[in-house]
Amino acid sequence: MKSVLVFLSVVATAFGYNILCIQSVPSKSHYHLMKGIVDPLLKAGHQITFVSTFPEAKPVKNLKYIDVSHIQMLTQNIDMIDRGKQGMSVVREFARNISRDLIGTPAVKEALMKEKFDAVVTEWFFSDVDSGYAAVQQVPWILLSGMTMHPHIENLVDTVRSVPMIPAIKNDSPIPMNFWSRLVNTFAFLYMSTGSFLDYSLVKSDYETYFTPIAKARGVALPSYEEALYNVSILFVNSHPSFAPAQGLPPNVIEIGGYHISEEIPPLPKDLQDLLDSSPQGVVYFSMGSVLKSSLLPEKTRRDLIKLFGELPYTVLWKFEEKLEGLPKNVHIRPWMPQSSILAHKNLKVFITHGGLLSTLESLRFGVPIIAIPVFGDQPSNAQRCVRSGHALMVDFTPDMGAPLKAALLEMLSNDSYYKQAKYLSQLFTDRPVKSTHLIQHYVRLAIETNGAHHLRSKALLYSWYELWMLDQFAFLLVILYIIYRVFKKIVGLFRKDKIVRSKKEKRH
Repeated sequence: MKSVLVFLSVVATAFGYNILCIQSVPSKSHYHLMKGIVDPLLKAGHQITFVSTFPEAKPVKNLKYIDVSHIQMLTQNIDMIDRGKQGMSVVREFARNISRDLIGTPAVKEALMKEKFDAVVTEWFFSDVDSGYAAVQQVPWILLSGMTMHPHIENLVDTVRSVPMIPAIKNDSPIPMNFWSRLVNTFAFLYMSTGSFLDYSLVKSDYETYFTPIAKARGVALPSYEEALYNVSILFVNSHPSFAPAQGLPPNVIEIGGYHISEEIPPLPKDLQDLLDSSPQGVVYFSMGSVLKSSLLPEKTRRDLIKLFGELPYTVLWKFEEKLEGLPKNVHIRPWMPQSSILAHKNLKVFITHGGLLSTLESLRFGVPIIAIPVFGDQPSNAQRCVRSGHALMVDFTPDMGAPLKAALLEMLSNDSYYKQAKYLSQLFTDRPVKSTHLIQHYVRLAIETNGAHHLRSKALLYSWYELWMLDQFAFLLVILYIIYRVFKKIVGLFRKDKIVRSKKEKRH
């Protein structure tokens, strides 16, 4: 029996693939996004090289880290609270700097030049330069969208169909959209498309500058930028129809919303377990995520929140990165909270959150109503979706948000409709025929073994934009109609000319 087990383990190892997973955005939430892909692949027996801004020291079998933590320096001068510095041009420049720093890291270049991978997994973050990693390796490119589906990503794997039907990232309109909302959506799409068009030559230049030497070192020809850009084998999208609108997608687009949530919820630390267990009256959990630290809140806002939480007849857990003096007995702060484990506890009543997608999906997974305080990015639209779904309230992020937050808490804690709706949506969210872990393992393997999963890709990518809009057919039809018109006009002219000639002859006689 022992020899059989040894044989099976050898076979499993032999069938494992060597996969490069790249996490470049210097944010813990983005680290968890890619780790949610890495863990199932490790579980399937693959060898993983994990390029990460948050490498872990604990050794893991078949896992090798490439440390790019220096990229965290790029966030030092970014003020997430200043909404005036959150424009799309700023985000694109930030993303471009990330891409350049990453590919410029010696250990990354060495791995690309000296190692042979079977597939490359990257996360899309407002830059398309990362298409070069799979291109120089000449292997399938698995792309991860940490956001819900949006037109730019849609354009990489299909023709854009969503603009008339699905609100864009920062469009909070309900569905179906009215005329003005659809007009706003169209202009938003045109604005984003124009930005991508204007950046095209710069991104292409980065692609060629950084990846041409690597391709040369590997002895391969670098595909053109456009060829690499549209060569997505599998697109994993962190979304689910219980949260984001359903839309038509090609078979190589796989929705795995909430995949980062462990199937087996880790136990709480003993002190938190005892605290939550001894709070039958209920627990309120407050966290503004990993990017926006609560310690950056203005002093007045802190005082208002402490006063508000102290008046509640509930235990309050607050993710706060600094020590606070004079806290009420019911308020407990920690610099880090095991969020999933807290949300899974039966005594949790409300989750106060910034509305980041990971936190929002976790609230859906565990059926917890939320009060969203969105700050930037996709957070406002995430919050609006939850409000429209009936399991959330939204409070504006301002220095004076204490009073409206108190009103929202009183409303939610006195009206069980939010709780019931959260539990209903949780059932929709978790009722899936196949676990996300299995989808990740299956489609990555399929992409490798079919050399790119071309059979799943949209055939729209084989046509030019004017062919998809049938403009060439329309032009052909116009030409035919014009020819018919000219022929008909010529024939009519001949009849008229003949009639005039006969008329003149009759007058002579």
